Amino acid sequence: MLRHNSTLCILFALFIALSTGCIRNTSFFGDPAMLVSPRYFSATQSLPQELQDKLPSDVTYYEPSKASNSYNSPKYFSKIAYNNLSLNFLWTGAQHSLPVDGTTYSAMPSAGQTAVHKETELIISSEFSKETLTLLAVLDWNNTGSTDWLVLYSFKSLVQPETSTRLLLIRDVQPRKILTATVLNASECFGNNCEEYSGYKLSEFLEYQPAY
Repeated sequence: MLRHNSTLCILFALFIALSTGCIRNTSFFGDPAMLVSPRYFSATQSLPQELQDKLPSDVTYYEPSKASNSYNSPKYFSKIAYNNLSLNFLWTGAQHSLPVDGTTYSAMPSAGQTAVHKETELIISSEFSKETLTLLAVLDWNNTGSTDWLVLYSFKSLVQPETSTRLLLIRDVQPRKILTATVLNASECFGNNCEEYSGYKLSEFLEYQPAY
């Protein structure tokens, strides 16, 4: 009887932990997250605590030689980002809510645009700027069984001392789908003057509340 009661207590405690999110990325939720770039650590360290709690604790490291041929494999990241990622993550306020069809790099190239594909990195250069999207990690952000990407976007002006970054979450990467990105944090620099946006400051900067 004592053993039976102990087992029930353990199962009940496990149920509470799972239902409250205290246990993440264990074998109950499938494969561990895959870290693709070492920049993952510096890019995520300034996230607020509620988003830090969503980061994976069980991880492996990406090995290009073992990359699969599935659509959302890291080796196809640059092509997918170029053709399927909406650029509405760059827009603020009401403009962010406009329809996303036709808003990818491939659908709306800027003047003199060139694209360099490096599998897990996409570099877009134009007459006035250079943009880079780097895949940081492949994960399941909310334990829904989907394949999600954590991506670092950076912008550098070629005509003035202006740079900016966005840490992006791209959810549910699937074929023939326009992908959208949630901004998790941002920074804006003009010369040596930099401003970091996270938590409530990020919502004020974006003029909308990101759906984490």
